[in-house]
Amino acid sequence: MMKTMTRINIKVLWISLPFFLFLLFLNPCPVLAEFNYEKIMDNGDDANRMVWIIMGDGYTSLEMDEYHQDVDRVINEFFSTSPWDEYKNFINVYKIDVTSNESGADHPSGNIYVDTALDGTYDTYGIGRLLTIDDSKAFEIASMVPSFDAVMIIVNDESYGGSGGATMVLSNHEKAGRIALHEAGHLIGDLADEYETPYPGYPDGDREPNVTYQTEKEYIPWKNWIDNVTPLPTPEYEGDYDVGLYEGARYKSSDIYRPTSNSIMRSLGAPYGPINSEAIIINLHDFVDPIDKYSPVENNIFLSASSNNFQFKIELVPSINEDIDLSWEIDGVTQEGEKGTALNIDASTLKKGSHSVKVLVADNTSLVRSDPQGLLLSSQIWSIEKQSASGVISGTVVNVITNLGIEGVQVETLAAELTGRAGGQAEGNEYSVITQSDGSFRLSPVSEGVYTVIATCERYSSNKKSAISIADGETTTVVVSLEPLFDTYSLSGNITGDAKEGITINLKMGDDILQSSNTNADGSYVFKGLESSAYTITPASNEYLFSPPFHELSVESKDLADINFEALATFCPAQLVLKGQSSSLNMLRKLRNKVLVKNKIGEKYTNLYYRHAPELVSLIISNEEIREDSIAMTSNIMPHIMALNEGKNVVLDQELVEEVEDFINTLEPYASRDLKNTLSMLKKDIRDKSTLNKFGVIIQ
Repeated sequence: MMKTMTRINIKVLWISLPFFLFLLFLNPCPVLAEFNYEKIMDNGDDANRMVWIIMGDGYTSLEMDEYHQDVDRVINEFFSTSPWDEYKNFINVYKIDVTSNESGADHPSGNIYVDTALDGTYDTYGIGRLLTIDDSKAFEIASMVPSFDAVMIIVNDESYGGSGGATMVLSNHEKAGRIALHEAGHLIGDLADEYETPYPGYPDGDREPNVTYQTEKEYIPWKNWIDNVTPLPTPEYEGDYDVGLYEGARYKSSDIYRPTSNSIMRSLGAPYGPINSEAIIINLHDFVDPIDKYSPVENNIFLSASSNNFQFKIELVPSINEDIDLSWEIDGVTQEGEKGTALNIDASTLKKGSHSVKVLVADNTSLVRSDPQGLLLSSQIWSIEKQSASGVISGTVVNVITNLGIEGVQVETLAAELTGRAGGQAEGNEYSVITQSDGSFRLSPVSEGVYTVIATCERYSSNKKSAISIADGETTTVVVSLEPLFDTYSLSGNITGDAKEGITINLKMGDDILQSSNTNADGSYVFKGLESSAYTITPASNEYLFSPPFHELSVESKDLADINFEALATFCPAQLVLKGQSSSLNMLRKLRNKVLVKNKIGEKYTNLYYRHAPELVSLIISNEEIREDSIAMTSNIMPHIMALNEGKNVVLDQELVEEVEDFINTLEPYASRDLKNTLSMLKKDIRDKSTLNKFGVIIQ
């Protein structure tokens, strides 16, 4: 629908609102008390949402059910359309039940006049479909919700019509949802109509974001969306170009341009298009801050010695947009890896004095390419004052033999010399903590000074590190090694075969990896400092398979050696089955290169073989039955492969067919879902017979 010439910028409504409230105060309107209203879309606090009011005109008290159905119909279509779908959480919607004395709307051209609450009328400015209402009455009623930003009116008349001025007006025509989308483009996106139907008296101009007089790319408002190969102006051939410079818009057929061949601002059946969607999204961000809440709510934070650990947190307006970029800064320095909605700060890592914490949020949606005002960016800043000097002692307590961390060690400090004092410490400036599962510990805050760090544990000898200096805002790292007081043992072995050096060997207890070691140049490895227990040793590599895949063993009062593995540098099952049989392997290669390549079915079998090769190799290595069956079957089938390579037809007797099917049946219980599907297809092809006939294989 057309814009009305009384168009008001939506933000001006906030200037007008006190005036309307003033009128209400001087002239109380008893009608308002009769109107029920309900929040039908609640996406958060109205203070940080764009608040819409929907009301009807020309609905009598007996037609309220119809009005509610019309509202649901419009809302459902509206918020299932891009970009409203992506940003519906930016909007809260209230529905007000406005009753009229009579049903419908005025049609002056047909001499039809009805008594309605908002004076809805067609034929505005002599234009039949230009449907308007009394905006001042609508705002007066909308003021029942003081935080409103926009008003939509559905008029109870099935004649096609609507307008976008200070309010969004639409009839309850069958295309009401599309009309609402069009009018919202005017009111929220500040978009111009893109059709060329004359609007006598409408002022000239191209201030709207979707129209321009410019023809040079540098000056076109949507230049960031135009491909270099797109001609300007752009020919009217739908589908050839996306965004360009199409002549005709804003009620004129020449000398003014629009961004796309078609859009909802030109034709109701079309989408918004990139430029119109961008304008709507930018304007929505003018009403809504992506940072919905933050804590602490105070902007000035004073950190005492006892409040060294502090969390800063934000909540974002929920969005289906996955392109939200979030970062944190301390004193202007980006905190690498901190991409979440919370930042924990240990004040002991800061110098005494003033600091700042800042969170930055950027909506990097692909639907916006130009945001000159930076409305899609948001930030929150806190000022911090650290009131006492302190630092951190951080480190690890390790087993001197294995160099692995020790859990449950008590770490204490004794102050040798103090230059400051921090709260939270024990009497005499002593600090104490128990190590974590990986042997790590952290003492904070620790007053400036020089300390001795002592580590004690029942099963290990105690040890200490002296002359540990702590400075304000600094972290001092300490590693303390302890000798075990229990007997320890070793496990060792070798990797042989196709690889030796650099293979990772994992030592596990249950599901947990206790140690990892890389093999030496001769393939040897060793694990030391082990207690009596049950262990599993497993080699790990993306390039090799190992036989056996693992060893399970128990250490009881002695070292264990010769825990060996063979590395297989292949993902080819045939190489594993025919190990050392080069002539047989060559026959298989010839079958692949000379026979199977002749048709698409052969290529399909070849691709499936290599796709499943890693899994087949693993099954052959780990399952003795599969390994023995594969060797036997391959041996029995090799003469037939030789015949195929010589161009001869091959007759497979029923016994060999059954052997192949039995092998498939043996594989299936251990196979992945993908491999099972392939095995089922293979069995089907064998039974069908016609598939194998294409290779010269005849099944009796």
